[in-house]
Amino acid sequence: MSIKLRLQSAKKGKKKSNNLFGFFYRHWISIILAIILTSLVRQNFIINNFPLDIYEKQDSLTRNITENKKITRENHELKLELAAKSNQKLEILESIARQKFGLIKSNEKYYQISTPGQD
Repeated sequence: MSIKLRLQSAKKGKKKSNNLFGFFYRHWISIILAIILTSLVRQNFIINNFPLDIYEKQDSLTRNITENKKITRENHELKLELAAKSNQKLEILESIARQKFGLIKSNEKYYQISTPGQD
């Protein structure tokens, strides 16, 4: 009788699991990783249009860099032009001040030449 009890208790303890559930139970990490990989591939290649989007952004970046270089050159030219014009205006202003008001710079010496008939 003890043999029968042992067989019955062994059958009760040994539950027969569903084959599909057993597969998922044994490989749950692999299944989750496959789902994550599939969603990442879908996100990158289908939704984000991966390789083409990168090329478009690179072209846009190249265009912006060339435009920035062009604008920088124009700014430099305008600064030089402005400096030249302001130097001309300062020279004109200085010559007017010398003639009308007798401007003498601090490091200059003033010589007045008089002719013998002028006293």
